Amino acid sequence: MRVGYDARPIVYRWTGMRTYTLNLVRELLRIAPEFEAWLYFHKGEPDEALGKHPRLRWRAVRALTGWWWTFFQVPSVLRRDGVQIFHADYIVPPLAPCPTIVTMHDAISAMFIEPADLKTRVLTNTLTFLSLHRSVGILVPSESARYDVQRLFKVPARKIFVTPYGVSDMFRPIPKDLAKKRVAERFGIEGRFILTVNFFRPRKNAPILAAAFRELKRRRAPVDKLVFVGAAPETLRLTILKAAKEHANEVVFTGYLPDEWLPTFYSAADVFAFPSRYEGFGLPVLEAMACGTPVVAGDAPAVNEIVGDAALLVPPNDWRRLAEALERVLTDALLAERLRQKGLSLAASYAWSRTAALTYRVYQAALRRL
Repeated sequence: MRVGYDARPIVYRWTGMRTYTLNLVRELLRIAPEFEAWLYFHKGEPDEALGKHPRLRWRAVRALTGWWWTFFQVPSVLRRDGVQIFHADYIVPPLAPCPTIVTMHDAISAMFIEPADLKTRVLTNTLTFLSLHRSVGILVPSESARYDVQRLFKVPARKIFVTPYGVSDMFRPIPKDLAKKRVAERFGIEGRFILTVNFFRPRKNAPILAAAFRELKRRRAPVDKLVFVGAAPETLRLTILKAAKEHANEVVFTGYLPDEWLPTFYSAADVFAFPSRYEGFGLPVLEAMACGTPVVAGDAPAVNEIVGDAALLVPPNDWRRLAEALERVLTDALLAERLRQKGLSLAASYAWSRTAALTYRVYQAALRRL
């Protein structure tokens, strides 16, 4: 079975989509002996995270623009390479010569949650609609995402398959003293801190978190820093600092970090905050739990579905409620330990091997239809 992938999320380090594609391909290579992965991209260089494998092949397909690459370059190469299925996130090549599978991590483009100009929104939603109806299978990470995709894009329910994400083995608890020592030595971050990651999208509510941090400092809660891990535009950083006001100098931006640093930051944090307004799944929440860190998150439908009572959930736009929940975790050792234990148990039930096995069944069903 030769499956082609849009590997641009891996090459360009598109955070969640990169994590998904890397782990999916890695596990499929492990569990399916007849599976071959052909990874297509058009700028940059292959990522070394997957290492070398006899059934893994990178394919650079150059093009002037991403749209030209998707519409014309990739279909011709897929035909030449004998690819049997092509799998991509959100948008697949309309002219692909083989069955396509599309992963809808969420339905944000059709929900007007993120700002976008009219031309971009119309084009994105049109191509997504066409991709969903053209594809033989649509993969979503949660029942919440399934409901949104079916409702907003009018897709038959029989084509949608829930394939929950997993938690990589690298996410496991590191002794807190050791993790804090590493973070202090490498980044100069000392004391107790609140952590969040992948905060660059407006729906992630980073300024709300900064306002909650300011309230915690006003209440003299036992916390020293607010740490943001991930790349972000300067305008967002300034907005966050403005929300923190007089405590802006206690807000830390690490910038983009290699994946191997994430377990250390999760383990060193005293609480992980994720006040997102909308998610298709909310993978960072499970990663933090797998590292033994208590979580406070926004009460978005998918997050609620995944975490249940293993985290404290609050209205995502209410910085006062967020501050109250964070203070409870920071000051109540019994509550923090209860959340920690529940989180560890929950995270252990999510494995990328299951994601790969469920996905492989969809691939097999797609080929049986030929």
